[in-house]
Amino acid sequence: MMLGMDPNVASGLIGFGGAVVGAGAALLGGLLQHRYQAKTTAAERTQEYGRAAGEKALTELYALRRHMIECGMADIPEARQPWQYIAKTHMDEAELAVMLMPKAQKVQDRISEVMGAGSQQMTTSGGDRVRQTTVGRGMALEAIDILSAYMRGDALPKPSPRVERYRETTAHSE
Repeated sequence: MMLGMDPNVASGLIGFGGAVVGAGAALLGGLLQHRYQAKTTAAERTQEYGRAAGEKALTELYALRRHMIECGMADIPEARQPWQYIAKTHMDEAELAVMLMPKAQKVQDRISEVMGAGSQQMTTSGGDRVRQTTVGRGMALEAIDILSAYMRGDALPKPSPRVERYRETTAHSE
């Protein structure tokens, strides 16, 4: 006890000090809980955004695959004209959606390689529409495999021989 202080005053000061410490601890605890919840909410939102972007990309890749199948037939349906422009639009939309996926750099790089390799091979096919659509289907399937594996949490499949050749040609041109 403090010398020369009334016991009632001393116990009041001790009680007040305890209340101040308790209120401070409650405020600090509330602040820490709020920060944790904010981080958790942001992480969940990022994950949802990435999933939505991945689903959009898969939708475009499946549309590209269907388009290439229909355009590989003898007569291209009127709804599929101009077929190369429509294919390029699906490719661009898929690649854009993948690029918007957060924390997916490896998938983004792999999809870009697949699209680059497929575009290069389609260009070198000249006017052979059947060959171009076959390449386009293969490109779409490879990109679907990569993206599906990533979204399932599986290891990414190995690059196709087409992508390996593309890597070699782009490495030599740099």
